[in-house]
Amino acid sequence: MILFDQHTHSRCSPDSDAPLRDMAEAARDHGMSLICFTDHFDMDDDRTGHCAPTWPERWPDVVREMEALLADPPAGIEIRWGMELGEIHHDPATAAKAAAAPELDFVLGSLHNLRDTPDFYHIRYSSLEECETYNRAYLRELAELAEQECFDSMAHMGYTSRYMIRRGFRAEITADRYRDELAEIFRRLIRGGRGVEVNTSGLREGQSTFPDPSALSLYRDLGGEIVTVGSDAHTPRDAGIGVKEAYQLLQSLGFRYVARFTKRKPDFVRIDG
Repeated sequence: MILFDQHTHSRCSPDSDAPLRDMAEAARDHGMSLICFTDHFDMDDDRTGHCAPTWPERWPDVVREMEALLADPPAGIEIRWGMELGEIHHDPATAAKAAAAPELDFVLGSLHNLRDTPDFYHIRYSSLEECETYNRAYLRELAELAEQECFDSMAHMGYTSRYMIRRGFRAEITADRYRDELAEIFRRLIRGGRGVEVNTSGLREGQSTFPDPSALSLYRDLGGEIVTVGSDAHTPRDAGIGVKEAYQLLQSLGFRYVARFTKRKPDFVRIDG
């Protein structure tokens, strides 16, 4: 298998202090042939959920960091330059400007919070019913996000579950519980030529991938073909972790290819290649 990790973070993200070179070398040492840096650019403040994009002032620093790495890349691994754009549909104009940066190979679209609501990380869940209410609101906003044109693959569908499970609530977003909502999101992504990420961060906590296998199976049944895989690593220790297992899961579900993005264009690489 030729393994690509297309969701990683570095000190160019607010929630990581990892040097880019350390991340790339760790991904290589963990068996990756390619790493794509997708540092965070959210449209909202994570504690209030109010629109407060940081892209314009932070982007020059990212350019300096990435250009330095690309000028002297580590041996044995390909480097791609990406971005994780959060809450695109909360400020589509700013998000579109960010995604139009000519340096970018790949853009993930993600959702970390509802409108005017803190990041799901900050919420202290108190019941399964509350979790399910948040999940349905999250899926409604993902359907809005799916209509946006400035991203290539939807990141970590099921992000809410990560924190609900930590609080003791089994509130996974599965095709059994949320089939209609997931199907609508997938149909919109497929219609727009955008893909779905298999995010392996949950595997490091004894959870499932995001989306979970039942949702991925639904995506395939609906005709979904564009799939990317990412560790969502914020430290060298986690770079590339779970990617091989995600490939094996995809193969077991009938997927034959993963997509690798260069200058916003996918090419399809056989999982068993």
